Amino acid sequence: MTDRQKELQRQRALVQEQLAWLDREIAREAGTGPVATPAAPTATPVTPPAMVPPGAPPGPASSREAAARAEAEAEAMMAEYRRDPESLQSSVKKGCILYFIGAFALLALGLVAWYFLQRGR
Repeated sequence: MTDRQKELQRQRALVQEQLAWLDREIAREAGTGPVATPAAPTATPVTPPAMVPPGAPPGPASSREAAARAEAEAEAMMAEYRRDPESLQSSVKKGCILYFIGAFALLALGLVAWYFLQRGR
């Protein structure tokens, strides 16, 4: 077994512990009692249970609704930062031109300073 594989299995075990803790905390808050936790990590991949809001019956419809709701929230967050590609392109172009002018001005200033320093000798 490679070191990478061992590290990945260790990280998976840590994530499973964290998920078990979250399940216990959710059950405690809901007042349903303790939830059974797996004793040790297994070699087979574990798929997490669907996120079901408290009070909702578990099932495919509620998980689809939760997924759709999460996707809508993610899309709203992305829309907040999304910019028009054309305005982004013009902003980048303006920035490049300004950097070029600044670099050219510094070069000219350096040449003028060098000229006056050489002239004074």
